[in-house]
Amino acid sequence: LLIGIAAFLIIFIENDYYQGISFKIMFIHVPSAWLSLAIFLAIGISSIIGLIFKSPTAFTIARSLSPIGLIMSIIVLVTGSIWGNLTWGAYWVWDARLTSMLILAFIYLGHILLLYSFEHFQKADFAASILAIIGLINLPIVKFSVDWWTTLHQGSSVLRIGGPSMTNDYLITLLVSFSGIFMLTLYWFSNIFYVVIEKRKLDRFKLLN
Repeated sequence: LLIGIAAFLIIFIENDYYQGISFKIMFIHVPSAWLSLAIFLAIGISSIIGLIFKSPTAFTIARSLSPIGLIMSIIVLVTGSIWGNLTWGAYWVWDARLTSMLILAFIYLGHILLLYSFEHFQKADFAASILAIIGLINLPIVKFSVDWWTTLHQGSSVLRIGGPSMTNDYLITLLVSFSGIFMLTLYWFSNIFYVVIEKRKLDRFKLLN
């Protein structure tokens, strides 16, 4: 329902004065970027909890979130490339934000590969958790790269001192779109979480027999 409402708002919202219709990619690009960062932060925190407290639930959460985070980061890169070509005239430039986002996607991919590179899931959880914790270093680089270095990306338009810089109609559309994608993410997570738990029960049963 939220995604449907967001689609309606995106279609009928007024085009940007400078970018025209191409700016509407923002309503998919930005929520996906927020979620790709938030999901990896959740993976990193879950990994820390899992290593310290030996929590199977924390490891299961991290494993369940990883493929969703990879999907979100890919969406960010693809939509960003399209938007960049329409706005800057190039699909890709090696600026700080784009490069750090690409690194995040590779970390997600490495995390998934480690999770399925070991026969025993406990060894896989340990190796993937170490990578996730190291990968947390990249999150502030992605977030603050536009402030630390000269990039083609503009600064934050929503979470900024003094309040959002965009108009209310753009802001509402962005938040509705984010809410819809966030709910879809929760739906994916709940399904993957259930599958991972069932698979681990099966693995434990095989070990006992």
